[in-house]
Order: sequence, then structure tokens, then C-alpha cells
Amino acid sequence: MPALLAVEGACKTYGRLAVTRDVSFSVAAGEALGVIGPNGAGKTTLFNLISGDVRPDAGRILLEDRRIDTLAPSARCRAGIGRSYQIPHPFAGMTVLENLLVGATFGAGVKEAEGIERCVAILDDTGLLAKMNHMAGSLTLLDRKRLELARALATQPRLLLLDEIAGGLTDLEVHELVQTIDQIRQSGIAIIWIEHIVHALMAVVDRLIVVNFGRIIKEGDPSEVMASAEVQEIYMGMDLQ
Repeated sequence: MPALLAVEGACKTYGRLAVTRDVSFSVAAGEALGVIGPNGAGKTTLFNLISGDVRPDAGRILLEDRRIDTLAPSARCRAGIGRSYQIPHPFAGMTVLENLLVGATFGAGVKEAEGIERCVAILDDTGLLAKMNHMAGSLTLLDRKRLELARALATQPRLLLLDEIAGGLTDLEVHELVQTIDQIRQSGIAIIWIEHIVHALMAVVDRLIVVNFGRIIKEGDPSEVMASAEVQEIYMGMDLQ
């Protein structure tokens, strides 16, 4: 399948600290890619490079063969890259529906009247319809995570970046969230998902990459990657030798 997103030799340093080192991978349209690795491995920085929060010191990032690493985050969003953040930051003084309308109007560029119907449908899909008129600041952690996801979907992404969206949830809440994310994947939206809760990833993704010290050390079928002694030693702290 042709690549929707291609990251080619991406590098990012802060002083002497190399956070990402010559990272290269691609994601096809409709594919779900999981990303795991220890804290500080460079995973979130990788998302920042893709979304435009930071710019690479070297390498290229392409969306459908168009170079985007020089574009502003707003332009990348309009081009089809949506993102959730590890710590939800809703517009607390707005309702749940108003939060989505911000994403639809500013992220996707649709008029408010046109965006309402779409936003209501997204709230239904993400389990927030009954709380559409609630203030976002009053939501539980699970619903804030759902709102983070729903607001990203309101930007009409072709590629969705999920940064540890299951973190802090109970097992039942993770199961509910996985079902929602799997439905998004089945709708044709490509997903890159960073997550420490590996069983959640394994239920959704087609491929898995492992990042350590800013480099990709393993990539491939999720079951084969997780069975690797190298991955278990580095990521899970298990020495099988």
C-alpha cells in the first residue's frame, strides 16, 4: 500500500541530547501502527515532529509525498493530521459540543452550522452524546479522554495520532476505549498510537514499532515484536538470557 505518512531520517536534538535519531517509518492509509518504548525514549517528541509542535533538525516528513515538516501545526491539521495529547486539555469553560465545534471550525475549516451535525455524530460514536451540553471542566478522566479523541476527530483527520490515551483508566474503561478506537480504525482513518498498556494496542494495531533512546529498534507484526527477547529486556525490563 502507498504511504499516507512517511518519516525519513527524522532527528531532533536539544543541546547535546539527541531525542530522536534517524527515525524512519511509514504508515499506509487506513493502517493502525502502535508505538511502545520506555519513558524518555522519544515517542512524544516523534509525535511533536509529525504534528508540527517542533521541527526536525534533520530528515523529512511527508504526507502523501508532500513535504510537511516546514508547515505550521494549523496547516498540518488542515492537511489531515489530527492529534490527542497525553494529558487532556479541554476548553473547560465551554460545553462538550462547543469543544468539538472549535476543532471542526478551526481545524477542519468548516462553517459552524455545517459542523454541528458532524460533531453530534462524533459525540454519539465516542459515547459523549448525553453530555454534549455539559461543561468540559466537569468531566471525569474517562470522558476527558473521550473528549480529547472526539475533538481530534472533529478536525476530519486522515491520520490520527493518539498519545497514551488509555493512561490512568481502569481495565473496563480501557476496554471501552479500545472498542471506540477500533471503530475509528475500521472507518478508514489511519492511526499511530503511543501506549504503555500493551494489550490495548495489540487489540487494534496492524504493526508495532519499539523506540529506545530515540531510535527504532524493532518493527513488525505485534506478536512477533513482543516475543522478541530484545524488546522484553529493553521495554519490559526482562532479561531472558
